Amino acid sequence: MGRRKKGNILLELCVIAASFAALLLLLYFVMVVSFQNGTDSAGITMRLAEQIARRIFEQPTMDQIETTALMIRYGAHLGLFFVVGFVTTFVSMVIFRGYGRIFGVIGAGAVCYVLAYYTEYYKQFVEGRHFQQSDAALNWYGSIAGIFCMVGSYFLNRLLVKLS
Repeated sequence: MGRRKKGNILLELCVIAASFAALLLLLYFVMVVSFQNGTDSAGITMRLAEQIARRIFEQPTMDQIETTALMIRYGAHLGLFFVVGFVTTFVSMVIFRGYGRIFGVIGAGAVCYVLAYYTEYYKQFVEGRHFQQSDAALNWYGSIAGIFCMVGSYFLNRLLVKLS
């Protein structure tokens, strides 16, 4: 019996360590993408927008390509920070148990809020980049969506376990 509990604790510590390591890798990726040179970042987005616009329109105009690039940029902000919010909340819910999960979710929200605005604020010090309040808001909305999705999936899982 004691050996079984020790194995569960070891497994739990491994899950916490792996989750935390994955979160750190994700945050590193966010920083690398956010602090990329403005020329490089715009070039990648425009090349991708041209490819997508060519699949949508036969002869895309520059306006159509720029609109596609804007949608890609907005989608990237929302999508990347959705994942950040989801993973941060998952890690906090793994680390904190019982009613402590509430504080974990609040802490995850605080981390996401700081990260959403810090990445945009710091861009003004990167060559070719600048701070945009709308991008910071998109980051925050994506994070909030990820947090709500993770919390919702937790409660849905609890409900399904009770029903089965």
